Amino acid sequence: MTSPDSPSASAPPPALPPAPPPALWLALHFPRLPIDRLAAGGLQEDVGQAVIIQEGATRRILSCNDVAREAGVRAGLALSTAWSLVPDLVITEFDEAVQAAHLQQLTLLALSWSSRVTPKPPDSILLEIGASLTLFGGLKALLATVHDALQLQGVSVNSATAPTPAAALLFAQTSTGVIVRELSALDASLAPIPLTRNMLGDAICTGLHRSGVRNLGALRKLPVKPLARRFGASLTDWLYKLDGRLPDPQSPWQAPETFEQGLDLPLEAPDTAALAFPLKRLVAALGGFLVARDLGVCRMDIQLHHHRRVPSGIPLLFTDATANSDHLLKVARERLATTELPAPVIRVVLLATELAPVERAASDLLDRGRARDGGIEQVLDRLRARLGSEALYTAHTGDDHRPEKAWLAALLEHPDAGDAWPARPLWLYREPLPAPTSLTLLTPPERIENGWWGDSDVRRDYYIAQDTHGSHLWVYRSRRDPARVWVHGVFA
Repeated sequence: MTSPDSPSASAPPPALPPAPPPALWLALHFPRLPIDRLAAGGLQEDVGQAVIIQEGATRRILSCNDVAREAGVRAGLALSTAWSLVPDLVITEFDEAVQAAHLQQLTLLALSWSSRVTPKPPDSILLEIGASLTLFGGLKALLATVHDALQLQGVSVNSATAPTPAAALLFAQTSTGVIVRELSALDASLAPIPLTRNMLGDAICTGLHRSGVRNLGALRKLPVKPLARRFGASLTDWLYKLDGRLPDPQSPWQAPETFEQGLDLPLEAPDTAALAFPLKRLVAALGGFLVARDLGVCRMDIQLHHHRRVPSGIPLLFTDATANSDHLLKVARERLATTELPAPVIRVVLLATELAPVERAASDLLDRGRARDGGIEQVLDRLRARLGSEALYTAHTGDDHRPEKAWLAALLEHPDAGDAWPARPLWLYREPLPAPTSLTLLTPPERIENGWWGDSDVRRDYYIAQDTHGSHLWVYRSRRDPARVWVHGVFA
């Protein structure tokens, strides 16, 4: 017999947790990243442009636009030869730090589509998307979302998917549009890929070519031990990582605690209209950061840098914390449209100075922060950006029985602007507490006294103050003891 505490023989076994989705990697390769930055910076599209790099005593073409390419300019060509083909070729020196910053901004954007993103400098990104397919409605819909977003960023991209990260990256760097979802289908897709120096290095590629091995299919048929003895274990390890026989863990990139991204402009921007595209790129990176951190923006600042002048600051305040990239961009554009530049702009910096958690409904999780028609908060944000802070008013009740005196007009402002605040905090202490020593008073005093019918002597000057942690407090000084400050409430 079974004891009362023992499980019944007929009881079903406990349900097993659902198996994780199979790994699927998406590789994004940006073959023209240096020149794409110039095309987005205001240079004329009908002029030949090229980015050059110094190789020893020779300056060579690293990347060029379509105009130069149609005239015969290509990567690796000596600059002197390129000038003979396009005499008016506009050249720019390659800046490794600028490209690294651009790749980081694209990595932040990629966090909108996957929580496991790994940049592969200088010009590629890996994303594990197995867990994202259901969220975006399948692989086809996800790829369409990715390509649409990157097209808006003005970058050329080759994409590929594979069940191993090494294979996905190889497909993206050698072709585009390759989609392989199963390990069993890898062999057929890998076999025709030609062996190049960029893939294996000069020594290995030359040795294999002399042996008549010119593509991956022939290379993978060679015996492993002789191959490792001649060319080293790194080659065979790479081959094993391609087909999944050897683990290839990828360290996911972690979004920083705060957001600050900048963009140097190839040409000076004489007006705010020329800042539209750089701002779009920075806001897109901010959107990926917010999705990764599950936060919204309460305030962000645009810094405009000028040549030999102090940067101009443009604060943007939002009624509620928002992670909607389209809304952030619209508000920024509205504000820039009414801003007069003191001098041409050479650099744009975007900072998310105040962040807060955002509550998401089920539809928000599926939309992943994509734009929808917003509520009254978004309308107010755009009106404030377009018309100015003093243009929006709200009504408060007045303590008077006469109708014409029963309401008061007050500025509708974000609290951190230091203007009109809610009349009273939502949270009051049962008994006032001694205030911390370090406080910043944000408002002039508001005198509160007891009426003629009161027995106690209540005469206080109330202020709205901010402590060192950024909290906003309702504090007062008693007229009988003005040296002491008391905390009466906290603003939510």
